[in-house]
Amino acid sequence: MTQNEFLLSAMVELGMTRDAFAVRLGCARRTLDKWLLPESSNDHRPMPETVWNLVREILAHEKLKAKVEKMKKRPSNSA
Repeated sequence: MTQNEFLLSAMVELGMTRDAFAVRLGCARRTLDKWLLPESSNDHRPMPETVWNLVREILAHEKLKAKVEKMKKRPSNSA
């Protein structure tokens, strides 16, 4: 998966715009835009490994959060 595909997929999964995703990552919108450019672009910048890991952690956190919320909504079996 390319950097561009990874980031776009994460944004879709999280339901975030570029602006919101940049804020979540703690980077400038322009930085995110450069990471999203095709590798063939002169303005493309490779994303640091720490950001790859951060995005993976954000995705894992959101999945876990959704799982916990789903469990909270189940009716309890206590009498």
